[in-house]
Amino acid sequence: MDFFVSFIILNYNTSNLVVACVDSIRKFVGDIQYEVIVVDNNSSKEEKQKLHVCLSDDTQIIESRWNGGFGSGNMLGALFAKGDYYCFLNSDIELVEDCITPLCNYLSSNKDVGVITPQQLDGKGQRVKSFFHKSCIRHELIGDSLYEWLYPSEYPNRKKQYNQPVSAFQINGCFMLFDAQKFWEIGGFDENIFLYMEEYDIGMRMRIKGWKCVCYPTLFFKHFGASSTKKIHKLPKRERYISKIYTYSKFHGILLSFIFRYIVILKLLVKPSKWYIIPSLVGGDTLAHSMRNKLWMKNKKNNSVRYV
Repeated sequence: MDFFVSFIILNYNTSNLVVACVDSIRKFVGDIQYEVIVVDNNSSKEEKQKLHVCLSDDTQIIESRWNGGFGSGNMLGALFAKGDYYCFLNSDIELVEDCITPLCNYLSSNKDVGVITPQQLDGKGQRVKSFFHKSCIRHELIGDSLYEWLYPSEYPNRKKQYNQPVSAFQINGCFMLFDAQKFWEIGGFDENIFLYMEEYDIGMRMRIKGWKCVCYPTLFFKHFGASSTKKIHKLPKRERYISKIYTYSKFHGILLSFIFRYIVILKLLVKPSKWYIIPSLVGGDTLAHSMRNKLWMKNKKNNSVRYV
């Protein structure tokens, strides 16, 4: 079957990684039609220039005049995508084989699957966890290991090596291959989420529609680490908790959301190194403390987008 895949890659001051990622796509993608879309989230002038110099003319480069984060950048790229499938990749991803063709075949043959990812390898080629469990009150209280031991059929062991596709609540956000129609039916990425928890948000909305998130454990890709987030120190740690509270509150009532919020806060109280996070989580609008909101306020007079 003929497929047309749109690869969408975000760049924030990681142009060298983006070039390596695109090179790996061109090296390993099989006999399918594809396009590569790179969205620059307001990187430095030098980083933008590298993209234009090092990437071939058939790569679309879209420049955003502000950094709206993961969801915003990917949704901008999706607006320009023409594929039957959308493959969203972190800049620090490299393909190591043609995993795209069999993944597209799997999505085409399994209409109850909305999004899929291969098995993740670290930079040294070692397997790392490629799917995750639902974030909820029970999960916050007992943790992953006990979760998997008590409910093995519902929560598969993430450390186990599998030889068949695994249905999970959420998969890696660094490599997500969507059926394009299903992507738009669930509304795409939530642009309120600057960083982290987008996998949970996607998993919840896929489940509401009756579609699965799947990890394909016999296909592989390399993820060299959170290269963009390392440059912003403590901010990503706080953003993870802000996104956690926000996404949980989206799908649950006031009472459960209140309980969840204060369980998270109580767990932080026993970790003095993370006390700086607590003020952002206590009461009110958690998103008001997010990196996205702060950048929006800073750039509200210059937040248009141009296509290059």
